Amino acid sequence: MTVVRPAPTGNYWNDQNTVSVFAALSAPVYLTNLLSNPAPDGAVALDAGCGTGRNLPSLVAAGFRVLAIDLHPGMLDEARDHHAGPCVAFARANVTNVPVADQLASLVVCHGVLHNLHDRDDLGAALRELHRVLAVGGFLSLNTFTAGYLDPCLDSLGDDVYVLPNGQYMNLLTPDDLESLLVGAGLSVCGDVTQYLSPGDPGQRSVWRAILTRV
Repeated sequence: MTVVRPAPTGNYWNDQNTVSVFAALSAPVYLTNLLSNPAPDGAVALDAGCGTGRNLPSLVAAGFRVLAIDLHPGMLDEARDHHAGPCVAFARANVTNVPVADQLASLVVCHGVLHNLHDRDDLGAALRELHRVLAVGGFLSLNTFTAGYLDPCLDSLGDDVYVLPNGQYMNLLTPDDLESLLVGAGLSVCGDVTQYLSPGDPGQRSVWRAILTRV
């Protein structure tokens, strides 16, 4: 039996105030644009780190059968309560150990997840897992925070780990280091990489976003 290791961010993500804030969000425009064409019959999408389920209605509407996973029960329970249906299955799991068969997912969505992992080794393991489950010809929609910009509110603990004033930990690599791990995991950027600053709580975060495919 696989043991899910608690994340240091768990208290934050299971807090009801945090859950309520994320429950009010809808799928981002860059994902809905990616879903503009209907999915092939029977296609599977993996929402890796589904949170409260903001992406699930759009994935189902595009014709996917969806597996939604998240490590944090507060988030996962909210997603299950509001987005359950015949085309959606839920599982509590870590993105470093995804309960999906090899090359099963035509689309993988992993938004705002990787920077919450413990360290660079976990991040590399997660990318290898996302590559493993991604079908040939499929797409990975990925965004994560990086060390492209480090807000003054972040305190460095060393080894790419930073802590926010509320005690939440983040593992922030430089964009170059992130892209090296992607290549090492067998993933290739399809199109352009988008990088920008996004409001945080508090401060700002440097976001790295791209669509990727298997090499």
